[in-house]
Amino acid sequence: MNDDQLHQLLRESPAQVSLPSSFTREVWARIEAAEATSLRTALSQLWQAWLGTLARPVPAFATIAVCMLIGGGFGLIQQRDSFPARGELAYVESINPFLQMDHEVTP
Repeated sequence: MNDDQLHQLLRESPAQVSLPSSFTREVWARIEAAEATSLRTALSQLWQAWLGTLARPVPAFATIAVCMLIGGGFGLIQQRDSFPARGELAYVESINPFLQMDHEVTP
């Protein structure tokens, strides 16, 4: 059969289909359920948007600069906390004969 004969045959014999009264309501309920975003979908979309923003040069540079400043700040905080103990260790290293021998051997 060619397409014209098939179309003619389909037009001549329409199928009598009786649908339940709740069919339309159920179809729309399924469509709404499929379109409703779940938490996982929303988080995935948010993550993709965030990565898309970071892919641009200016936000990427700003993010790297902020991370470096935060890292430097943590380094300064740690250095201030351990500075007095470092002075005590330097004194112990200066009077310990075993450490002096190790430093003399290594150039």
